[in-house]
Amino acid sequence: MRAARWIVGMGLVPGLLLGGAVAQTLAWRDRLPDHLPNQGGVGDRPVVTTIPVDTLTAVLIGAAVVGWAVGIVAFLAAGRLPRVPRHWLRAGVQVAVAAVVSAAVTILLMVLGAALDAATASDVHLSWAYFAATMAVPAVAAVVSGLVAVLLAGRVPARPANPAPAAAVNATRPGQSATMADERLLWWESRSLRPVVWATVGLALSGVLLAAVLVPFVGMPGWAGLAPTVTAPVLLPFTRYRLAIDARGVRLTFGLYRWRLPLTAIIAAEEARLDAATWLTRGMLRGATDPTLPLLPGRVLALRLTDGTRRLVSCRDVPTAVSTVNTLRSRAVAG
Repeated sequence: MRAARWIVGMGLVPGLLLGGAVAQTLAWRDRLPDHLPNQGGVGDRPVVTTIPVDTLTAVLIGAAVVGWAVGIVAFLAAGRLPRVPRHWLRAGVQVAVAAVVSAAVTILLMVLGAALDAATASDVHLSWAYFAATMAVPAVAAVVSGLVAVLLAGRVPARPANPAPAAAVNATRPGQSATMADERLLWWESRSLRPVVWATVGLALSGVLLAAVLVPFVGMPGWAGLAPTVTAPVLLPFTRYRLAIDARGVRLTFGLYRWRLPLTAIIAAEEARLDAATWLTRGMLRGATDPTLPLLPGRVLALRLTDGTRRLVSCRDVPTAVSTVNTLRSRAVAG
């Protein structure tokens, strides 16, 4: 049920809004002039400059589509977060997408509706009341769409009942050598994820460019183009991960997302290779929430688990990680 709500909020609602706006624009195409007023044309003010109808349509629909696409990326990335922050981040992304898409299509339909059956841009004259409405109605549409998105998001999912007890671990005593069973930390690595860094920079720059294009054409509503820039900081915590292997097990920290596999759940570790094509295919089919999907393709640490599954983990020094896991596992079994 919750998955269906997310699908409706992130897929069906924005898709219907954009599809309806495009269909209505095409239905009006023969009743519209080639150009619309860009400056002037309100009240008794003469038309000073004009803008092609196709350009205005492409700019507004394009801004809505870009906002939708960015929202989907952020929504999928949130799947690796813990339960509560994952829910609220996804709800916020869903609200932002609904607001941006509804505001953009409302502006488009109101501007085009005022120009129906006009022969040229000079024949299009808006009253000051209608001009004010083009500022207020999109804002109201964004608020209403945001409320619908909040309702679709629902409440934070309840914590699973009867969680499995955590595995017991040995205490750490400073000064002991790495050969002793109670050594806490034997190996770790911290690595920057360049694709996420590039995606963050790309989003930040694309929002600035969108706003620079939209604002001269549509005025204040064009600042909605900054949505990608506002969304970009969400990815900052995910630009680096840390992998640690000690007597307690294998632990991965990725932004706000953390998971740990106790040594008792691991049969053995081995080296594997995941090609980029398979990595992309699995990501598209299973989504970013798949716990067996490594952060990066290439050489990975493969952990065979007691439940018959295999967990693949991104790792730079795979041979050392394999040796460390297998050594600790053998000591745990022997102890």
